[in-house]
Amino acid sequence: MQPKLEKIPLTLSSSIAVKRETVPYLDYPWHYHPEYEIVYHEKSFGLRFIGNHIGNFSDGDLMFLGANLPHVWKNDKEFHQDRNDLFVDVYVIHFPENALTQGFFNLPEMAHIKKLFALGTQGLLIKGKDHLKIATLVKDVVNAEGIERLLLFLKTLDAMARTKDYELLSGPGYVNSMKTPGTERINTIMNFVTEHYAEEINIEEVARLANLSISSFCRYFKNRTHKTFSQFLNEIRILNACKDLINTDETITQICYGNGYNNISHFNRQFKIKTGLTAKEYKKKHAAT
Repeated sequence: MQPKLEKIPLTLSSSIAVKRETVPYLDYPWHYHPEYEIVYHEKSFGLRFIGNHIGNFSDGDLMFLGANLPHVWKNDKEFHQDRNDLFVDVYVIHFPENALTQGFFNLPEMAHIKKLFALGTQGLLIKGKDHLKIATLVKDVVNAEGIERLLLFLKTLDAMARTKDYELLSGPGYVNSMKTPGTERINTIMNFVTEHYAEEINIEEVARLANLSISSFCRYFKNRTHKTFSQFLNEIRILNACKDLINTDETITQICYGNGYNNISHFNRQFKIKTGLTAKEYKKKHAAT
């Protein structure tokens, strides 16, 4: 997807940019930036799009993103319904590779951090026993100032680079094509699908929304997402079905029809392609955890 270039403001008093956002919901477009990003979602859930990865995220989502890797987090519909009990609390650190002077990360002591930067091209999801320690460090960096912030920042990178429990998200061959304009168009499509995935959606309707012919839209979408529109729509529907299987008492048939499918066999087939399990197996597995 053609992302929007985001300009990260750096101040004269700090080598890195930090922020904590407590907002009703995340409202960023699909975007990229030349800075690396560390992001910790203390409170937030929905769908995340990282390169060519689409997945669910929830409270505690902790990630390291490489330079120019497109990304966006879309909160679930509940966040847009003026519910006072739902809000986003997210901590973010941005920094360029020359944040600590040119060549600093080429020092021998930084070799493991250079490997972290390389892994970040796919988006690194931090998991397991190191998660809490690193999340706490990220919050400490955002809350600190001066040299204390800098020292904590290095500790955070060190801890991320040393953890063995992580997941790479985007495909290793993903390339961000940033030259062709189209940011507003792709964000319009993404917003439409994430809002209406449970309804009947036909490609003619989406092509009109993009102001393209059907054949032009198919080429445009495949070129920018590395997926067909059908694959993209099915992934979003199945990810939401996964959440319903875990969080509701609805039957598999109800979940099938409630997520935009009108054929249980097709739903079951798509579900197994995405998860490797049948919907029944998935529900049983997560009921036992």
